[in-house]
Amino acid sequence: MALATLIFSACEKTVEIDPPLNEITTAVVFSSDKMASNALAGLYTGLASTSTQSAALPVYSSVQADDLLYIGVNPTYRELFDNSYTTVSSAQGTIFSDWYAIIYRANSIIEGLQKYSGTSGQVKKQLAAEAKVIRAYCYFNLVNTFGGVPLVLTTDVNVSAMLAKETVANVYGQITADLTEAKADLLANYSASSNTRLGVNKFVAAALLARVSLFTENYAAAENNASEVIASSLYAMIPSANMATGVWTKNNAESIWQMSSPLAVTNQYTVEAGTFLPFTGSDPQFEIRPAFLSLFTSTDLRRQRWMTNYTVAGKVKVVPYKYKYTTQALAVAAGVAESPTVLRLAEQYLIRAEARARIGTNLNGALSDLNVIRSRAQTAASTTTAQATLLDDILLETRKEFFCEQAHRWYNLKRTGQADVVLGALKTSYRPAAKLLPLPNNAIDANPNLIQNPGY
Repeated sequence: MALATLIFSACEKTVEIDPPLNEITTAVVFSSDKMASNALAGLYTGLASTSTQSAALPVYSSVQADDLLYIGVNPTYRELFDNSYTTVSSAQGTIFSDWYAIIYRANSIIEGLQKYSGTSGQVKKQLAAEAKVIRAYCYFNLVNTFGGVPLVLTTDVNVSAMLAKETVANVYGQITADLTEAKADLLANYSASSNTRLGVNKFVAAALLARVSLFTENYAAAENNASEVIASSLYAMIPSANMATGVWTKNNAESIWQMSSPLAVTNQYTVEAGTFLPFTGSDPQFEIRPAFLSLFTSTDLRRQRWMTNYTVAGKVKVVPYKYKYTTQALAVAAGVAESPTVLRLAEQYLIRAEARARIGTNLNGALSDLNVIRSRAQTAASTTTAQATLLDDILLETRKEFFCEQAHRWYNLKRTGQADVVLGALKTSYRPAAKLLPLPNNAIDANPNLIQNPGY
């Protein structure tokens, strides 16, 4: 498969990729700023089009964790909900191949920009930096899903085909390096993406680096990067009055990085809504756990505006309602264009709050950041400055703010060492090995250097 075909084929799913055969075609792809920019646009489209990004990431992780009950009959969702997946389950194969297909495309762009001189200096730096952010994002999700994974940084299949798993620490090292380099080269605005938040800039790199630094316990870096984003004039918290829909609209002030619809860039509805919300006349497949609902006060706007009720057989089922529209017609009728959101400002306040609380020298600052989120939700301000209590409050607020959103709860349960205790008490089928998905059998069959995750 020629490199140009790979880049522009937005729906490509396989990672069984032949090496580039036509150097002339590859050179054409990187022969001008416009051609190279088109290649990068294909990378973004490819990422947004994967079922892993649009559906699996927010939905699979929500049933793996403890925010949702699964009340449907789909066997894949049932396995994920029970945390009973095995090596013959289907979910891991798509997730693994989706992330690596995007990584391959990112690698091809980074290599092409280095090898060919058809692009101008600043454009070359910008495009390579954007590809590095996307590569880092994919590896962040891979390492939090599978643990150690092969660290593929080339399109040369002679090098990558037989790579063994890299340690989690080394994968995080590459993620951090990619984001640090990208942050230095990216523009400080969205002009490279026509002033839409569908592209990445230096603050996207900083926001993702803040998250990664929290996960790697580099709390000073987490605080510093989050502070950079918060201080930027590009971002502002959506006010309470507008939070029902405002947080999820395209190019809103709180969004840092968004995705286009996986069906078409002009679509104004999301897969999240189409998955979490039942269609007219059908019953919901998912229900927010009553125990989770009990954590919200009666005044909390997130309970009022980011959840909705359905009555099934005389019983009320509460379902996620962050994204509101399941069809294009409904979105157009409402006059609202929604966009799947990867990074938003609220997370940066909570990252900085947690980092400050863990460092322990600015507990008042941590409390202030926490209360930015609580104030917007119209729930009572926290007053504690006891470090342990403050940390508990911040983690709880993170759970309430980011339920059913971008794997936040699932990843944080594992990051904080709470998964075994919380899920072990909740699900009889849960076992500690379920914190990681098994590696796909076909990947292991193709690469004898890959070792299956423990417990499978």
